[in-house]
Amino acid sequence: MKTYKFFTTIFSSMVLLLAMSCSDATDIVQDGELNEAAAIKDVVDLQSALNSVYSSYGPDFGGNGSGDVIYFNAIFTDNLKSGVANNGQGSQAYGFLVDISGNSISEFLWPNRYLTIFRANIALNALNNLTIESTDLDEANHIKGQLLALRALAHFDLFQYFTSDYQNDAALSIINVDFIPTIADQFERNTVAETLAFIKADLNEAATLLDPNNSTSANPIFINNDFIDALKVNIALLEGDNSSTIMNLAESLLAKYPLANQTEYFNIFSDDSNAEVIFKLSRVNGTNGIGDLFYFNQVDPDDAYLEASNELYNELSEVPNDIRFFTNIDSQSNFIATNDPDNLLLIGKYPGSGDGLQINDIKVMRSAEILLIKAEMEARNNMLVEAATSIQDLRTARVGTPQPLPVYTNLNDALVDILKERRKELCFEGQRFLDLKRLGGELNIGVDRLSVDCESFEAPCNLEANNFRFTLGIPQSELNGNRVITQNSGY
Repeated sequence: MKTYKFFTTIFSSMVLLLAMSCSDATDIVQDGELNEAAAIKDVVDLQSALNSVYSSYGPDFGGNGSGDVIYFNAIFTDNLKSGVANNGQGSQAYGFLVDISGNSISEFLWPNRYLTIFRANIALNALNNLTIESTDLDEANHIKGQLLALRALAHFDLFQYFTSDYQNDAALSIINVDFIPTIADQFERNTVAETLAFIKADLNEAATLLDPNNSTSANPIFINNDFIDALKVNIALLEGDNSSTIMNLAESLLAKYPLANQTEYFNIFSDDSNAEVIFKLSRVNGTNGIGDLFYFNQVDPDDAYLEASNELYNELSEVPNDIRFFTNIDSQSNFIATNDPDNLLLIGKYPGSGDGLQINDIKVMRSAEILLIKAEMEARNNMLVEAATSIQDLRTARVGTPQPLPVYTNLNDALVDILKERRKELCFEGQRFLDLKRLGGELNIGVDRLSVDCESFEAPCNLEANNFRFTLGIPQSELNGNRVITQNSGY
């Protein structure tokens, strides 16, 4: 997996990680040689290395019209329109022009996740060469478990975006990396079967190492065994594994992390509540501000270069008192009339916090998503009443009063309704593109924007289901240095 850009980024991170001073990547790494032992000498150093892995993982990275997956899932689909302060930000991605170079999603996602993987492997390599005192063994194992889980998470992200067919074992997926590559290395992509086995192996080992009694285990900014189970449920969804084992995992998580009430839900996104949060990324003053993905400086009527789409606004406002409307649509918005081109629809999901006007923690995994997965698995198991009950439970929690039981006469009915509910629940959290790739592909539902929204960008309104763009292209920087890798179809 050799690319100039990828390895330049990786080795730059290694300089920070190892506190070295070198002017060239070849000064840092020689074939078969790494110097992490000079910087990672004990458990305290291992914790610092783990912190660097957490900080490198960036689904919220970006700003001013480009970004990682939270930005991309919104701009490429049907949840955004051009904002009042827009000067062209996002116009290329909104127009379905998927590049594989420059500031494209491929060039954000691929290098960032492999950077995260590289940092994890640096720390794991150092740990394996340390002599750990018996008094520090539990702590070292707990750190190792988190490193393995983060490595699995980064691989899973790549798997979702760069794999064309999740259930074709022989299809090409990504490059599985559990070692420290050298400048000369080049690799073809592993298969779906190999990648899923690789991710699961990391998760299974992590589960044996994580200490539930560790002080970090109760803090959602750190990985614990509940996150391991939640990621396993997500993997099973893509595999089509709707077994009782997976359903039981989901049920267990829902028992531990009950759905937030309306007040708690609103406060989740201002970082004033951790209700139903299984895992989130800590963002503090000086780190990335997710508000930068939609605003120049702050949530303000004059500052939005991207706004919520009229289509999303209409869906969020369908049911009176749905807290998701008040969470996602900022109170400073100016609604004139249904589908009016002058509607000012400000995104309110990330209102800022005590750490900064644009800064909020990133909720990677919530129990609401587990409930939606459970509903889909129930539907696929022909448990249509149970699936409807799961959706009813979510709607009741969000509206604050008992909601009617949906009626599903067949699987298609259920999946269409679940897709709609996922949009309401998970908008601006990095899910819409993936949902249209997976569920939309099955239901023949692509991107279908209202004309008032796509006209705000003078862009196409529709992208048909199963279009090749629903699988990202391998970035140009990887292709330039890795001559044996196969590009995805259409690029």
